[in-house]
Amino acid sequence: MKSTAFDLAFSKKVRELVAKHGIERDPNELIVSDEMADAIFRAGVELLADVGLYHMETQRVVEFTREEILGVAEAYRDNPPEAVFGQGEDRIAVRYRTCEEARPPILAAGPCGAIEQEVFDTLVRSLVEEPSNRALGIAGGVTAVDGVVPKVGTLSEMHCAQWECNKLLEIIDRAGRPGMHLGLLCTASSVGAIMACIRPGLREPHNTQIGIHIMPEQKIDWARLMLAKFCEDRGITPWTSCVSILGALCRHAADSAVGLVANLLGQLCYGHGSLANLFANHLDSTWADVESQWAFSGACRASERNIRVPIAGVCAPTMEQARTVAGLFQSVVMAVSNTASGFSYAWVAGASGLEARIIGEVMNAVAGMKREDASELLKRIVADIPKQIEVAPEPREMQEVYDMKAARPTPAYEAELLRGRDDLARLGVPFA
Repeated sequence: MKSTAFDLAFSKKVRELVAKHGIERDPNELIVSDEMADAIFRAGVELLADVGLYHMETQRVVEFTREEILGVAEAYRDNPPEAVFGQGEDRIAVRYRTCEEARPPILAAGPCGAIEQEVFDTLVRSLVEEPSNRALGIAGGVTAVDGVVPKVGTLSEMHCAQWECNKLLEIIDRAGRPGMHLGLLCTASSVGAIMACIRPGLREPHNTQIGIHIMPEQKIDWARLMLAKFCEDRGITPWTSCVSILGALCRHAADSAVGLVANLLGQLCYGHGSLANLFANHLDSTWADVESQWAFSGACRASERNIRVPIAGVCAPTMEQARTVAGLFQSVVMAVSNTASGFSYAWVAGASGLEARIIGEVMNAVAGMKREDASELLKRIVADIPKQIEVAPEPREMQEVYDMKAARPTPAYEAELLRGRDDLARLGVPFA
């Protein structure tokens, strides 16, 4: 089957299933109900059983029967897995949460995106030295090392990835947290470069995750399958990452919620992971709005009720609002929505240690909140974001708001974010 034919089959089927199961976003219900979550799960099972996963290199479809898919879901549901990372005082155990559980998600805020070498140390230190941050869920990707740009499939990729790994170990050792989890291996993406980083004293099962799926809407290749096998052989928790793009093959939040569940089930079938990430964004690369968050809520709650694998999520602003109060509000929208939908692990939270601390406080504050109350709180925060954007400065680089030597926020930036925290409290975030 050609890739375009698979895409057409996928998009037609997801539309059919959304209509069949009555899945529709209710603008007054920002946290998905039990009944809607179960409908999304049933539709996700049907979608995977009908269209399968697409192997881009063989141009063949990997097929699953409905019974096989339900068997995998039931095995997880009957024996929920636990993902363990780190060592010593920095050991963490990630377990699945229910949507109204008082136990808060784990804050594992890591620096994401492409990071300049001169900023890398300060950005990572700001997160490692934040006591409330339990791990680095990701470590970003260095753009170049001493002028050498990492090019996939070449020695430069291996060189830069190994620099990144050694730099991370140096930073956590200086901070007195040598057992800290380093999260998703980022600069390396090819099989060879990834395997070159996995060795004693560098990246090991206790401090590493490896991506076994990076393409949205149910597509895989040989590299992802090889890495899934490598993770299983080495005892590494795979990075099961399910992404859906609203406005592409999925039209809207309802389509994306179903697509996320089908993608999750497909990856669990071959990757056997014990932690899974969900994320939905728009075709223009924006997120943190009610539609993308409804898609996350639908898939997360479907998993909570029918699969019970721990779910990870992102609490981060769009690039246009980076390191502003408006960006903090966008991150908090995701933190409230994700926590109230049952996620267990925040692997990105803001863009610095100070932001991560405030976002972690929000997750702690809303854990255990009734779904209806969380939905009302979200409406108030979302309604306030346009006002925050109107007065927000231009997006700022790390060096503009942090003392690069001390890895501490400037007094002005700290005061700005703390005023934002006060505004969130006035909107109803029940900080301790």
